[in-house]
Amino acid sequence: MDSAITSTWHVIVPVKHSSRGKSRLRPPEGVHRRDLALAIALDTLDTVLAIVPAQQVFVVTADPEIRLQLRGSGAVLVDDPGRGLNAAVAAGISAVTSGAPHTPAAVLLGDLPALNTEELAGGLAACAAAEAAVVPDHEGTGTVLLTHHDAARLVPRFGTGSAARHARSATTLDLDLPRLRTDVDDDTSLALARKLGVGPWTGRLLESSSGRPADGSPIDSPVG
Repeated sequence: MDSAITSTWHVIVPVKHSSRGKSRLRPPEGVHRRDLALAIALDTLDTVLAIVPAQQVFVVTADPEIRLQLRGSGAVLVDDPGRGLNAAVAAGISAVTSGAPHTPAAVLLGDLPALNTEELAGGLAACAAAEAAVVPDHEGTGTVLLTHHDAARLVPRFGTGSAARHARSATTLDLDLPRLRTDVDDDTSLALARKLGVGPWTGRLLESSSGRPADGSPIDSPVG
């Protein structure tokens, strides 16, 4: 894919330790919550790394498996200070600005298993038209993407109702990009992501537990 649009962005992806993530999610029978949280994060990161130069991807995490999987990828690994999502994002912003002051930066949540390169590129391109932008989640209340053309002026206000808080200093973009806007933190959002089609990490995990494709439809019977 042409990276002309995405090459200017430094993308910060906070990833919570998988042993503590997705507490509201009830995984399908046979799937451990930790494994599902890890798979969701890896699908998100694979998509980001497919279109954003690796040295401009800043992953904030304390999860050793995430760090192991990203070894050799070229992504910048930032220690999660362990004080919640906003503190993790702030650590990512600090890491970006210490090496490239005033560069355009985006904060992307790490729980978007249905995200693909087309919708990520589309979201970043739309955000490029505004000095500061926020893309709400599919419910319209949370935030999946937060951007500013000056990373030092990014102010994370994540948590319940974050879209409205971010909108006080950013342009709200109600984009028709369902794969970008479907963050997974409960059973309903997981079902929605599966209908859209999840990435290979999440897909393989769900198929191994259910014997069904990741979209939840019945698999074809073996021939013969």
